[in-house]
Parts: sequence; structure tokens; C-alpha cells
Amino acid sequence: MGYAAIYDPDTDTDRWYTDATCEAICHWVRPGDRVLELGCATGRMTAGFVAAGATVLGVDREPAYLEVATGRGLPGVELVLGDLSSCASEQPFDHVVLANVIHEVADPIGVLIDVAEALAPAGLLHLSLQNPSSLHRLVGIATGAMAALHEVSERGSRFGTNRIFDSMELRGLGARAGLRDIHHEGIMIKPFPNDVLGSLDDETLRGFVAAGRLVPEFAAMNYLIFRRT
Repeated sequence: MGYAAIYDPDTDTDRWYTDATCEAICHWVRPGDRVLELGCATGRMTAGFVAAGATVLGVDREPAYLEVATGRGLPGVELVLGDLSSCASEQPFDHVVLANVIHEVADPIGVLIDVAEALAPAGLLHLSLQNPSSLHRLVGIATGAMAALHEVSERGSRFGTNRIFDSMELRGLGARAGLRDIHHEGIMIKPFPNDVLGSLDDETLRGFVAAGRLVPEFAAMNYLIFRRT
């Protein structure tokens, strides 16, 4: 069963992480930049890159997601059904985006090596992933609901998570792939599980997004930027 049958990126509470990550990435995107977005899903983040003036090659393995993305009618966007091997391009990219993807691949270092080859000389690799030290995980440890910070939840298992990496581990993966990290920030705080977050009003959730920048070590997501060494 594919993602599209069990998960809607545009209605799930995770859309708040998607939008906050997109906003953070767009601070680095200039008009005319070329973006390779791996795991573009329904194009929610893609739309933000287009609004920032970029052209985008979006790749995803779910036909239903790409149908929604196509329906957005975004200018300067090419959508490809497939995986990493489907994103070959004669021109290098100014940005490669791996948002919430690296935890699902069998060989994360190999993936990082491959995507680094797609970068222009001064290009940036944007990598985001759930933070094992997120507030809700710390609460889970304190209450006995979780046995370990790196524990993969039932929800994570359903969505194909192999394991999650903290910020230092992500830096280590990048270094082994010949990449140097140049920036790190937190994306949104998550004091509660997703089912509780979904019951909160938008003003509160916007406050959680803003707070993630103040306490990155406890944010829901780690966001790192790498350059080729």
C-alpha cells in the first residue's frame, strides 16, 4: 500500500511542518534558482519555491500525489514519477531538497552522495528530519510512554521509517558523503502528539512554529543545509 492511500499531506497536521520547512528553505532561494525536490508529494512545498521565483523539478513515487501537484498548475515546474534514479538533468541545481525523506531510504549516505552530484558548485542541499529530542519525545520518556528517544513510533513504522537521526548524526552522514554543514535550525516545537496538535487553533500552532526557531535542540524537526566540500 502506497503513501497516498493512508496519508494526505494537505490535511494532516504534518502540513504545519511542511509549510514551516518551506518558509525556512525559501530564505535561501533567489529568483531564477533551479530546485530539485525529492519527495515532492502533492506539491505543497513546491508552490512555495515557485512563489520565491524558482523553477522546480519535483520527483515522487506516488501517482496520486503527482496528479494533485499537476492540478496546482504551477509555472516552471516539471513533475516526474519515480525515485532518485529518475531525476537526471543536464544542468546542475542550485538547491536539492530532501525534506523528511532520508529516514526511509536503505542507504542514506549513498543517497546523499548521489544528490550532491546534482548540485551546482555553490549549490545547497536542504535536509530535514524528525528530531529525536523533540519535546513530545522527552515527555514520552519522562512518563514512560517511550523507551528511547530514537524509538520509531507506530505511525512512523506505517510510513516506512527505518530509523531517525539527530542533528549530530545527520552532520555525520553529510560528512561521510563529502558534504559540509553550514546551517542548522529547528522547525516548530511539538509539545504534544499529532492528534492533540490537530485540535489546537491556528494562532497557537503559529506560535509553536515561531518557538521552534528559539529552541532548535527541542524542535519537532531538524533542518540542516550542506555544501559540497
